[in-house]
Amino acid sequence: MLPDGRYYGSGEKNIFARISGKGNPVVVIEPGWGNLSLEWWQIQEELSKFTTVITYDRAGYAESPPSSTPRTSTNIVMELFNMLCNTTLPSPYIIIGHSLGGLYAQHFSKLFPRQTAGLILVDSITTNLLDFDKLDAPNFQKYGSYKSRAENIRKLLELNNEDYTNTITPMLNGLYSDFPRLIADQLFIYQIEKSFCKTITDEYDGIEESIKMLNAIPIFPDIPVYVLCRDFNIMTKISETIGIPFDEARAVEELWVKHNKELLNLSPKSEFFFIKNSSHNIHLTRPDAIIEAVKTMINKIT
Repeated sequence: MLPDGRYYGSGEKNIFARISGKGNPVVVIEPGWGNLSLEWWQIQEELSKFTTVITYDRAGYAESPPSSTPRTSTNIVMELFNMLCNTTLPSPYIIIGHSLGGLYAQHFSKLFPRQTAGLILVDSITTNLLDFDKLDAPNFQKYGSYKSRAENIRKLLELNNEDYTNTITPMLNGLYSDFPRLIADQLFIYQIEKSFCKTITDEYDGIEESIKMLNAIPIFPDIPVYVLCRDFNIMTKISETIGIPFDEARAVEELWVKHNKELLNLSPKSEFFFIKNSSHNIHLTRPDAIIEAVKTMINKIT
């Protein structure tokens, strides 16, 4: 069976969330750009053995209907806050944010410091993301940058439904080969919908404004922050497989690590962890590292 979930009010729309486990502090999982809450099923299952965990899909992803409001950080964070209030789960929360979800998690912590007990940033985007657009790395700019990926997704959306399905199906096949068949099939169903890709581009379009919104709030709460960063060597190898030469891939990874280490400046209680043998999707390649980080943080704050 698929994990149970239900809809909660978030403002304009109801959004879909799954709650499991008992105990405090409640762990809130904010997925990454183009990622779905069901990808976190294994982590949620393990964490729910010792605390309460909530995963959810932002508006426009999976079971959550799209929103008519711009996909900027303020709107997304307010939807999350409203949804959490409607669950009646007690705060303060430990917020886990992956990738773009890490940017939203940082914003949540700034807007709602009393509701945030700790922050775990999983290969998070930072407010310096646009620096990557300035890199002298033509192959990266063509194949690997967030901008190029968003442009390629826009091209997919221009296809008719049949061509869209025929193009995207091979990309999705095998993506979740290690998952139980029922969960892998459901993730495929979610991502085969054009609305999924439309939400990805909408969130990309909101990034620049989201960064401005985050930078406009100078104060960050005095909470523990764990920064989990991908494996430099693994990522350079992955980049080479898509046509990005080693020198460019190395420059990209050096900048990514630099940005992630700068996240230590958020709080005097920040700690940095390189996650060996992991790609950007640490929740898929090294779920154990995230589970251990949560356990460590709970022990520290309780």
